[in-house]
Amino acid sequence: MNKELSENSSSPVVGATPRSEVREIIFQSSFEGPLPPPDILKRFDDVVPGAAERIIKMAEEQFAHRVSLEKKVIDSDISRSKWGQILGFLIAVVGLGVACLITIYGNPLAGTIIGGGTLASLVGVFMYGSRIRSKERERKSANSQN
Repeated sequence: MNKELSENSSSPVVGATPRSEVREIIFQSSFEGPLPPPDILKRFDDVVPGAAERIIKMAEEQFAHRVSLEKKVIDSDISRSKWGQILGFLIAVVGLGVACLITIYGNPLAGTIIGGGTLASLVGVFMYGSRIRSKERERKSANSQN
């Protein structure tokens, strides 16, 4: 009977050795982004009055700084692209003009070589730029999927 009582009930059995059970609970918290969760901000504010407001202001300033840097980079890229197109056009016009003049003034082989070289170099630069932009788009796409 004692055996049956000990298996089916939670009451202590006479002569049984008491067991102690130890449980350990581990809690871990993390966050991503410029601001901690509100409860952590509140604890910062409890320790240092006004800390939460300063942390939020710091995040806002960091965001504004990042936006201004990105704007500068985009403006710079646009400017370089425009100047590259303008200079490429001028090189093409000068190269083809020289080729035409050389051909007109009696040396068609040299004019053809200069004109062909000018066109080939412009096509090569265009193809290189297209390939670089394509690789950059692929890299950005791969990074955004991760």
